[in-house]
Amino acid sequence: MRFSTLLEQQGWADADIRLALTHIISRAVCPASELKTSRWIKENSAMCQVTGFDVHKVTKDRLFKVSTKLYKEKDALEQYLSLRTNELFDIEDKITLYDLTNTYFEGRKVGSKFSKFGRSKEKRSNAKLVILALVVNPEGFIKYSAILEGNMFDPAILEAMIESLRLKTSSSANKALIVMDADIATEDNLKMVKEKGYDYLCVTRSTMKNYKVEADATTVTINDNKKQKIELCRVKSERNSDYYLKEESHTKELKERSMNEQYRTRFEDGLQIIADSLTKKGGVKQADKVYERHR
Repeated sequence: MRFSTLLEQQGWADADIRLALTHIISRAVCPASELKTSRWIKENSAMCQVTGFDVHKVTKDRLFKVSTKLYKEKDALEQYLSLRTNELFDIEDKITLYDLTNTYFEGRKVGSKFSKFGRSKEKRSNAKLVILALVVNPEGFIKYSAILEGNMFDPAILEAMIESLRLKTSSSANKALIVMDADIATEDNLKMVKEKGYDYLCVTRSTMKNYKVEADATTVTINDNKKQKIELCRVKSERNSDYYLKEESHTKELKERSMNEQYRTRFEDGLQIIADSLTKKGGVKQADKVYERHR
């Protein structure tokens, strides 16, 4: 079944199907806002010649409306795309990654049902958030998604979300690996995940001090996407029986050392300016002012 056939079965008119295809392909080729996309379609592409939609009828408002209409078909579209990618690439979903992340809004979002104040990974405590939950297979294909309230840190809510996404996967027998940001990986959430029998992967929220490298542990060296070496070694913690990996990056170490040196230099330069001011004519000599500059 083709994508257009699916929309046709959902009761879409031919013009809306052609506009939807125009929008989807355009955003994939040249990601931008609806305003810029409408300009790109009309001024710098032959997209409408491919899809058969009247180029003179392309406007940002029509693209907004068709996006909203597509979102209403989200469940059917995700199921179709999930099966289609499996057929095209001859793959079977044996492992599922539940990836949780959040994003913030610059505006006030007064009438929003989902945006809430929560723990932002960008440390934007003054901005409302939404949480995006994704089901991703090992080949990197996004299978299913959900948008959740930004303050979603209650284990009961997280459990319901994971269970809902799990039921959409190929088989309930598939063992899931849940990938979580450190902000979501609270003790209560991790406890719930363990009790449900899922494996999980996350960055530890607290600094590990009491650990030791196991006698038979082997250090593995890998390269990141910038070809920089990272060393991984299994360590054992007295805290619990979880599997911990110690990560060491020479490049990261140099960067942190450079940052610390920069902070130290700036601090010492500031102290020298204060000291010089005490002996200069017209310099700041009042104790409260000196303390204020020091802070």
